[in-house]
Amino acid sequence: MALRKFVIEVGMGVDQHGQDNTRAAEKAVQDAIHRSCLCGLREVAGLKNPNDIFVEVLIGCPNPASVDKERVLKALPFGQKKIEVHQGGLLGKTLFVPELGDKTDEMIVANAIVTVYVP
Repeated sequence: MALRKFVIEVGMGVDQHGQDNTRAAEKAVQDAIHRSCLCGLREVAGLKNPNDIFVEVLIGCPNPASVDKERVLKALPFGQKKIEVHQGGLLGKTLFVPELGDKTDEMIVANAIVTVYVP
């Protein structure tokens, strides 16, 4: 079955405390998908079941090996899902607040590109 690109969205997520690349990646995906209304899935593409879409997620974050890919994909409400995580994003200085789970004074910034394909 041939897939066609339906929408591409970009998002950014920040974990200011706790230095959690996965949490920053989750926020980046949520940021991207909360900007889109996919009403065209039914009205234009004619899909009856939203799980018939294919969603590809590309994440850039400072420590890709630490990302729990399955947890990030749970941010997507439906569809067949695929994720790739690459070196990227940013590390920046913030406040060190051990009571908020901080291990260092760094914040994690992750970027996401979410592409939705339809059959």
